[in-house]
Amino acid sequence: DAENDADGDLICGDVDSCQYDAENDADGDVVCGDVDSCEYDAENDADVDLICGDVDSCKYDAENDADGDLICGDVDSCKYDPENDADGDLICGDVDSCQYDAENDADGDLICGNIDSCRYDAEHDADGDVICGDVDSCKYDAENDADGDLICGNVDSCQYD
Repeated sequence: DAENDADGDLICGDVDSCQYDAENDADGDVVCGDVDSCEYDAENDADVDLICGDVDSCKYDAENDADGDLICGDVDSCKYDPENDADGDLICGDVDSCQYDAENDADGDLICGNIDSCRYDAEHDADGDVICGDVDSCKYDAENDADGDLICGNVDSCQYD
């Protein structure tokens, strides 16, 4: 060995598979440490994010937890939703039009249930009597059968008789 064990690993250079690597390929990836860009990562940066796996908190997520929820993207069911489907409707918040309404606007009035005062009334209290149509016995009569004859005013020929 002309260099007299250059890496100091007590293996002569003429029989040392990694003659300039004292740890002799520590990660076992068949790339000697002196030329290995990730000398302690056998997968050599598997996600190609330029962070070696031995120090990468998300070794299989090239975006390194893009939404910042402490769940790596390779195992995060909502990789761009930091609240991870807050309403539990199986639609991630980054693509959920009603991210805090598990029923996703059940009445179809384009107002999400978490802010809709009439969650199940698509007409949103059409008669303006502050009783939602889904529970209003006279949903088109603001006076709610004023004469008490069990015929709603909007269809009663004698509204007050």
